Amino acid sequence: MAKYILILTTSLVFSSCGVVEPYWSVLRGNHSFSRGEYQTAIVRYFEALEHEHSIPWILYNLGNVYHALGETEAALRTWHDIAEFDDIQIRFGVSFNRGVLFFEMGRYADAYAEFRRALRLAPQDLDAKINVELAFQRMTAGEQAQAVRPSETPSRPEVSGEEAARILEYMRRREGRQWIATDAIEEPVGGNDW
Repeated sequence: MAKYILILTTSLVFSSCGVVEPYWSVLRGNHSFSRGEYQTAIVRYFEALEHEHSIPWILYNLGNVYHALGETEAALRTWHDIAEFDDIQIRFGVSFNRGVLFFEMGRYADAYAEFRRALRLAPQDLDAKINVELAFQRMTAGEQAQAVRPSETPSRPEVSGEEAARILEYMRRREGRQWIATDAIEEPVGGNDW
């Protein structure tokens, strides 16, 4: 009886390798990415793509590896392929990461637009809120510098500067209690603690 169970278990394990393989490759790719082994991660993600399971998530991870390698065009092209996918988490991640990439490139208006898109998908995400403000500040600082010495017209965001400032002020007021609560530091009771 034990012999039949062993044979059945072995055949089940080997027959299900085709189902498990793409996920195993993604896990190995994620592990390689976390260790900074980007070339190995790319190979693992391409292995997973051959099985045609969870392609948008694999492409999202592949775009992240390209970004980590400094391959901005490849990252943007890969993320563009999945930007309109149905999964909100993927769309948020793509918009957020494109915003980070544009910010690093100094394209603050594009970064601002991407972070706003990410914020519409996940309104409670604190990192997206902070990055919207940072991109807006850099964008307006660049516009002010352009006004001092006009040359080329910078690319404009989807909204006017006044409307963007109003949105940011509204966000600050809504989250004001949370910011104040985290800034307060209580003094220890009973004097010195040494």
